[in-house]
Amino acid sequence: MKPLTLFITLAIVSTYFSCEKNNNVNNYQFEAEVLGQNSDCGLFAIKFTDNLDKVMAIAETSVSGDIYIARNLPDDLQIQGQMIILNIRKPKASELTPCTALGPSYPWIYVTNAKLK
Repeated sequence: MKPLTLFITLAIVSTYFSCEKNNNVNNYQFEAEVLGQNSDCGLFAIKFTDNLDKVMAIAETSVSGDIYIARNLPDDLQIQGQMIILNIRKPKASELTPCTALGPSYPWIYVTNAKLK
């Protein structure tokens, strides 16, 4: 009976430690400054202050720069000059809206979650 108990205990312990834990749900990967409403698209633009290569990879853009149109930026963070931390993803085609093409053109990102720094 003792070997069976030992085997069950080892199986439970190894299962527990082998499972992947997703603890990064609230880890914010990026830091940015809210620039204000973009006159071309009517959405707020943000300027990333870190991880620019990772931002470009997520946005799938070859345009080098730190300013992006931020789709889904929470209303309470839409204040020019605010420093925020956030997570992003590439926007889906259905989340893009037309722009006038009369102002500066920036790549888009979709904000999945954000808060004040």
